[in-house]
Amino acid sequence: MSWYLDSSAILKTIFDEQERPELLRLLNSQSTSSRLSKIEVRRTVVRMALTKTAEVNLELEKINFLPISDPILMAAENFSSEITLRTLDAIHIATVMSLEGSIEGLITYDKQMIANAKLLGIKVESPGMK
Repeated sequence: MSWYLDSSAILKTIFDEQERPELLRLLNSQSTSSRLSKIEVRRTVVRMALTKTAEVNLELEKINFLPISDPILMAAENFSSEITLRTLDAIHIATVMSLEGSIEGLITYDKQMIANAKLLGIKVESPGMK
């Protein structure tokens, strides 16, 4: 089964960070993400490291991007008050929840997303994170 990667995880496949080796070892099949991640990753690279454009394209080709559908947006809008996700993170989590049973879980390095995903019963991994 594949993993859902949020933009923080995708960026770690592009930039040489301490978590990268462990993350790459875990990714043994095509990953899945929201179309939102593609936007977040490209915008981050444009701001931080325009020279990484070719590398970004190669990494993004390895991921199956899902559209942001109305049911996903509705789920993101309707999380209870105990779920403290920012707007874009709520879309990521709603997308993960729409894939229940067809993915292994969520890979993220965002601490707030980790805490909220666990509250919702989602399996979360952050390979190499200390």
